[in-house]
Amino acid sequence: MSETPISLEVGQYLVIWITGVIGTFIAEITQEDPLEMKVEETGPYARLKYGDFIIQNEDTRLLRKDDAENTCVFLEREQQAGREVISGLKSLGVTDGKLLCLLPAAAA
Repeated sequence: MSETPISLEVGQYLVIWITGVIGTFIAEITQEDPLEMKVEETGPYARLKYGDFIIQNEDTRLLRKDDAENTCVFLEREQQAGREVISGLKSLGVTDGKLLCLLPAAAA
């Protein structure tokens, strides 16, 4: 049984790995076809194109479930495992233009 594909609509969030960079990032889709996204508002990760990233489907599904249910399961799991989830998106509350580690709501 295959999983339902994740939506790639503009404005949706994806959990990605950026090619050649260590870390897990949350990106926002800015264009559907061809797929483009941003991890920060300006700078080197403001316009990622095919080949610049690898989509983490299961993590994306968990992040979107958290968003729908107002939970922090994905971020809590990553924090407990000692992994950082990074983003610089204004829509996620980053206001200083830097890439920051996102924390679960309870830990913020």
